[in-house]
Amino acid sequence: MTLTHRSKVGAKGQVVISKQLREKYGIKEGGIVEQIPTSRGLLLAPVSGEALLEELEALAKEIGKVWPRGKSAVEAVREDREKP
Repeated sequence: MTLTHRSKVGAKGQVVISKQLREKYGIKEGGIVEQIPTSRGLLLAPVSGEALLEELEALAKEIGKVWPRGKSAVEAVREDREKP
């Protein structure tokens, strides 16, 4: 039998995760959780620091493919804003 925990949703959509579940799944204050819609409802899944770094590295590689060579971010943004 699975133990269930119920929480009240606050005015800003905040939900308190029980201490028992936070400890079991390593969810800490300031941590990141994914909100995944499923056919049965909403799944909250903790995201590890390693997973976030992997996503950032992949994003940096993608940006590097299209980033103008030899230009700073400020220069690239200025040029982009000047485009008609």
